[in-house]
Amino acid sequence: MLRIGLTGGIAAGKSVVARRFGELGAVVVDSDLLARAVVAPGTDGLAEIMEAFGPGILAADGTLDRPALGRLVFADAAARERLNAIVHPRVRRGAAELIKRAPVNAVVVEDIPLLVETGQAARFHLVVVVDAPDALRIERMVHERGMERPDAEQRVAAQTSRDQRLREADAVLPNDRRLGDLLASTDALWSGRIEPFRANLAAGRPAHGRGVPTDAAGLAGTSGLGRRVRYKLAAALPSGVSFGGDDAAGPRDDDASRAEVRVMPGEADDVVTVSRAVTSAGFPRVLDAVEGHRGDWAVHRTADPAVDVTVLVAVPSAAD
Repeated sequence: MLRIGLTGGIAAGKSVVARRFGELGAVVVDSDLLARAVVAPGTDGLAEIMEAFGPGILAADGTLDRPALGRLVFADAAARERLNAIVHPRVRRGAAELIKRAPVNAVVVEDIPLLVETGQAARFHLVVVVDAPDALRIERMVHERGMERPDAEQRVAAQTSRDQRLREADAVLPNDRRLGDLLASTDALWSGRIEPFRANLAAGRPAHGRGVPTDAAGLAGTSGLGRRVRYKLAAALPSGVSFGGDDAAGPRDDDASRAEVRVMPGEADDVVTVSRAVTSAGFPRVLDAVEGHRGDWAVHRTADPAVDVTVLVAVPSAAD
């Protein structure tokens, strides 16, 4: 299963991309829809929100008055955190149930507006960011959604910065031109990167040898590939594992398409166990570890066709 985290600031165009991914064959898990379901009338989620914020957040028909609640929480960081603590765990449980029912070799896209804010980037093979300048997103909210400008500005300010979101991006879909351009970019990302990545994972094979094919140009994300790879590995690996040598400092962290990372098992781990975890994170083995022999090593290459990543799993020598 190829796991994709899809995110973007409010009014960036994320929902358009999510729908397109669904049309192309992805299993789309929509956090916004789940968030609405867990606070529907009669749910314990809505009851807890009423207890936290009072009956004034209910509309006349007994549903959640989202504009009223939005005005409250987007003006108060503490209130926003309280709301998130009520809604997010319920949404994650619902998402986990949907993912459990997906085919084993599916592309699963989790549409998560606050993916970066909630620290979830490391658990995905790919983080796809739909990006547009803040000023353009504010104009869209005002002219397309009928929102008052101060409210639109407040909502943009309440989310993480555009720079921080791009920092976590494995792929970026710009949406500052026509809708057709965004859809064309989404299709290219799917055919040129996502579908081959999924097929490689299913077959347990790396994407290619060293070097990135020229037809992958433009499909990679922002700089800092080495840093993002280590975060993804750290999320999949046993807690005692460390990153060794010069790689721990990230000598290629400014590179958008190439990284080399050395992983060192902890005292309680053997190379085989760690190697399997590296494979699960999207880096199939190209040279195998020897079963049951802790002193061996294993080489892994990425299944992602748009980047050039090598992961070496090795027990450090005495000199290290």
